[in-house]
Amino acid sequence: MGLFIAPLKVKIKKTGLPSSARLDETIEVKIAGEITGGPGAVVICDEVPEPFQLVEGNNFKIVSKGFKDKAFSFSYKIQCTKCGSYRLGVGWETRHIVGLTRTRVSIEEAGQLRVFPISPKIRKMKLPLRTIQRIHPSEGIAKIGPLSTDFKEIRNYFYGDPFKIINWKASARAAGRGKLYPMVNEYEREGKLSIWLFLDASPDLRVGTSFENALEYGIRAAYSVSYYFVSKGYSLGMYIYNHQGETLHFDTGKKQFIKIADNLLKLTPPKVGLQIFWDEGFSKAVERNQRYLIPQSPGIVIITHVTTSNWGNLLNGLRKILVYKRKKRQPNILLINILPYDIIPKVNNWEISAAKMLEVASRSASNRLRNLGVTVLDWDPKKENMETTLLSTIRLR
Repeated sequence: MGLFIAPLKVKIKKTGLPSSARLDETIEVKIAGEITGGPGAVVICDEVPEPFQLVEGNNFKIVSKGFKDKAFSFSYKIQCTKCGSYRLGVGWETRHIVGLTRTRVSIEEAGQLRVFPISPKIRKMKLPLRTIQRIHPSEGIAKIGPLSTDFKEIRNYFYGDPFKIINWKASARAAGRGKLYPMVNEYEREGKLSIWLFLDASPDLRVGTSFENALEYGIRAAYSVSYYFVSKGYSLGMYIYNHQGETLHFDTGKKQFIKIADNLLKLTPPKVGLQIFWDEGFSKAVERNQRYLIPQSPGIVIITHVTTSNWGNLLNGLRKILVYKRKKRQPNILLINILPYDIIPKVNNWEISAAKMLEVASRSASNRLRNLGVTVLDWDPKKENMETTLLSTIRLR
């Protein structure tokens, strides 16, 4: 008679799953479904991202069914221990009571969960802009925004400049002197100060554990800095170097912050696999973004981990920025140097001593960058939170 019994059919759905959560937030996952068809057992396994922690309940359940239809439900809680975009799917396996039908394995369409860093609580921050004494950064004047009628200078044409600002007479005179590029009129812009953020996503920043490393803290720092400046009405742009060359053009408002947050989440894949990295270095990154740095002269924020191996490249890139700004004595550049050595697990005194030596070398390299007039913040995320570190920019001169 079992030959005529219909095989098991399963319908499963998740209810109440949020599309986004904060780091270290605990969320509840609810599973409900119905089993029809013949008797048997259904093994249900809900997918939990590898970095997450199961804090309550179980994501695995076995449901036995007789000849009547059966509804079921269960729930569990997980803690989001790592930022990123994750897939949460439901899989199940059906088995006939006497094995007369083939075992079936199915995977329900997966939901998506994005885990963002904790919302920053930065109340005050100031870039080291020494040219004009400013009490609050919201008083800064922008280098991007609607063009005013105040003439600033005549400069070389850059790709992307509108043709209406070309000074044809000056271009003709320059052509007579052998210059091949046209000249354009540069006008002062209205609005607030613009900020350009450089974030280092090199694999070398994965120093630490899979949950805590320099790259993870760099992402949190970029999130905090972006949130602060966008909330103050600044025009913000970002370039992620040593990764895939992602560029986010200058923009303002909530939409810009969402774009930046989405790009930051892409840097934390749920599983380590084949990824494309560009070992371009900071100096090359500056060259690729010179069309934003030269005409608009934004404040610069750099987030990286300074080592003896990348110090020279950072130095070359900073010198290029100073040339672009033409203000070598008064640069508005802030470099956040992440010190990840307290994150690394250590098992003996030799490893503790080695970590201290590496930290001393990193601090020494960052001190040499200060000779250019750059403000450098050495940040140990295990000893000080990002908000406290950024507050120190008010005191630094």
